Amino acid sequence: MKVLVFGAAGFVGRRLMAALSEAHVAVVGADVATARDDAASWPLHAIDVGDREAVASLVADMRPDVIVNLAYATGDAIEADLDRSTRINVNGHLHVLDAARASGVGRVVYSSSIAAYGPDQSVYGDRAITEAESCPLEKHGTTYGAMKAFNDFIALRIRAEGAVETCGIRLSVVFGPGRRHGFTAWTSHMLDPTRKDVIEVPLGPDDPLSLVSAGDAARLLALTVRSPVSLPPVLNSGGYRVAARALADEIGKIRPGARFTFRDTPVPPLFVDHVSGALVEQALDFRLQPLATALRAEMARHQL
Repeated sequence: MKVLVFGAAGFVGRRLMAALSEAHVAVVGADVATARDDAASWPLHAIDVGDREAVASLVADMRPDVIVNLAYATGDAIEADLDRSTRINVNGHLHVLDAARASGVGRVVYSSSIAAYGPDQSVYGDRAITEAESCPLEKHGTTYGAMKAFNDFIALRIRAEGAVETCGIRLSVVFGPGRRHGFTAWTSHMLDPTRKDVIEVPLGPDDPLSLVSAGDAARLLALTVRSPVSLPPVLNSGGYRVAARALADEIGKIRPGARFTFRDTPVPPLFVDHVSGALVEQALDFRLQPLATALRAEMARHQL
């Protein structure tokens, strides 16, 4: 099996490349940034997914069996340069899918997000949201969420043609060392054992989150790459449903002395906080680690 990963030098991409390499999968990375902070041996091509011809050329030359696309702009960078963000998040997604279709790639896995469900859990009620549900465009609170919903729509259209099996992984908020961008990068700062200052959590203490560790996100993506059976069009990663203060308390058990501050009042949500992981468990036998285990694992990686 040959696998091509776009966004391979990113936060989750590095983890996925390592997981696939350790499983002896022939994997090649592509990223607009090729700087490396590790001694990994896998090849990395300098490719901007916004460049249609470059993407098509690499896919045609490599002829991978599976493509994983993790190359997306996140956080404040989206609104700061909407033209660039659209070129990456919308056009780049389409470039990868078109290249896969033209070169006979059998499967494309891409990082979707629970942002595709919109920001308001109350629309769905106090229950786990399933992959069959969606948020009307006008109800989205972030451009990122609307882009992810559009990505899912386009992937479904291409999958329906029968040429490429697409699967979008709707990741909950991903935490772990090395996350520098995104609306919720602070979740990674909370775990950094070198931080001696007070970490400002931009939420009220009772504001809820749905979280997944970077390790579990990479593990799930690796399972989708290697699955011998057909995948559903969309899969939730599932997530730890936890309030901001409760998360801080869990971290405090592992990192005594860690200090946090919270907003005095609740903050309007960016994402829903309760998603179902039932389908991914059924399809891939995937379950999240216990929260304490995941927190310890990610904290340990800060020290590597």
